[in-house]
Amino acid sequence: MGNRSRLVWPIAAAAASAVGGAVWSARRRSAGGRHEMPDLPGAHEDGTVHVSPDGHVTVDPNA
Repeated sequence: MGNRSRLVWPIAAAAASAVGGAVWSARRRSAGGRHEMPDLPGAHEDGTVHVSPDGHVTVDPNA
């Protein structure tokens, strides 16, 4: 039993470290970045398509 009790703390520390690393990685990935959707629909457009508040879509023919 002496050998088994010596392994408890290293295993617990490794498990806590692994869980902490997984949580940190998940939070870091979801913190935003280039794959985040824009706040407004069409915010990534270059201005050629316009959507009115009632949902009507118009295309700028000059663009």
